[in-house]
Amino acid sequence: MAASAPARESTRYDELEAYRGVAALLIVVFHAYQHSRAMFTYVYQGTPINVVLQNLDATVAWFFVLSGFLITLPFARAMVRQDQAQSTRGFLIRRAIRIVPLYYTAILIVWTLRYTGGPGQWQDLGLHLSFTQVFNRTHIFWTIGPAWSLAVEAQFYLGIALLAPLAFRACRRLSSANARLALLGMGTLLFAATSLAYKWWALNQGHIADGNYPVYYGPVAKMDTFAFGVGLALVVTAVGKKPLLGGIVPTLARLAGLAILAADFLLRQHYAWVNLYFHTISGLGFTLFLASTVLAPRGTWWERFLNQAPLQFLGLISYSIYMWHEPIMIWLADQRLVSFETLSGFPLAALTLVMLSVLAGSISYWMVEYPISMLRYVFTRSGHLVDRYAQARVVR
Repeated sequence: MAASAPARESTRYDELEAYRGVAALLIVVFHAYQHSRAMFTYVYQGTPINVVLQNLDATVAWFFVLSGFLITLPFARAMVRQDQAQSTRGFLIRRAIRIVPLYYTAILIVWTLRYTGGPGQWQDLGLHLSFTQVFNRTHIFWTIGPAWSLAVEAQFYLGIALLAPLAFRACRRLSSANARLALLGMGTLLFAATSLAYKWWALNQGHIADGNYPVYYGPVAKMDTFAFGVGLALVVTAVGKKPLLGGIVPTLARLAGLAILAADFLLRQHYAWVNLYFHTISGLGFTLFLASTVLAPRGTWWERFLNQAPLQFLGLISYSIYMWHEPIMIWLADQRLVSFETLSGFPLAALTLVMLSVLAGSISYWMVEYPISMLRYVFTRSGHLVDRYAQARVVR
C-alpha cells in the first residue's frame, strides 16, 4: 500500500510570509518604475520589460487575498466546527497592535518632515490617522501613497468585527458542518459578486472615470480579492488536515496562476474590461498560488523553497518595507542621488531603492514592529488584560 501524503499537523502557515515579502519588493520596483515617467512615457516604453514593470501593482491584490485567507481562517473554523466563537474584541486589539503603531509612526514622521503649512495638510493628517483617506479623492495618496491599502484593510477588519458575530449565530442554527459551509460560501460569493457588479456599474452605468480613485480603490472595489482569500479559508476548513492537492496538481495550479497573471498583464492596455478587473484577475491568479501551498501536503519542494531564510526574513519586514519605500524614493529623487527617468540610470536607481528599503525595513521592524508586538502577550485571546497574579492567588 502506498504511503499517504503527510497531513498538515499545524494550523500555522509560516511559509506564506515569503509571498508577502516578494509582493512587497515587487511593489517597491513598481513605484520606482512609476517614478520613471517623463511626459507620461516610461523609460522602457514599448518593450516587454515595460509590460511587466508597469503592471506590478497587481501585487496589491495579493496582499488582500492573503489577508482574507489568514484573517478569516480562525473565524471560519470556529463557525463550521461550532467551537467557541472568536472574540471580535480580541481580534481588533491584535490587529491594532499589528498595524497601527508602525502606520502612525511612519505617517507622523513623513507628515511632519513635509509640513509647510499648506492648505489641506491638517485635514490630510486627520484622514490618514483615521484610516479614511481612501474615501477622499484629493488626499487618498498624500503623505504616504501606498498607505491607502492599509486604510482598506482597516475597513475590512471593521467589517469582520461587525459581521462575524452575526455569521456565528446563523451557523449555530444549522445542524451540519456542510450546511454551515454552504451558508458561509454563499455569503462570500455574494460579497465577491457585489464588488464585481459595483465596478461594472461604476464604469459602464455611472460613467465614473478611473481617475476617481476612491471609487476604484475603496473597500467595495477591493472586496472581491479579499473574498478570494475567504473562499480559500472555507476550502481549507472543509478539508481539514487532509491534503487536497497531491502529485503534480500543485505545480499545475501555480502554472495556471502564472498564465492568468501573464494574460492579465498583456491584455490590460487593450481591453477596458481587463483594466477594470485587473486586480480581480491578479487576485485570482495569486489565489491559485496560495491554494497550491495550503492545500498541498507538508514537506513539498515548494514549501521548502518558501521557507528559505532570506524569503522568510523579507516576509518578516515586508510591512516596514511597504510603509517606508515611497518616502525613501521621493527623498532619493529630490536629492538627485539617483535618476529614475533615464534608461541607463533606472536599474541602479531601482536597485538602490530596493536595498535602502530593505535596510529601512529591517531597522523599522526591530525598533518599532517587534518591540510593540510584545503587547499581544498583555491581552488574552478575548481581548482582556492578562491576569498576571492569577496563578499566585491559586497557590496561596
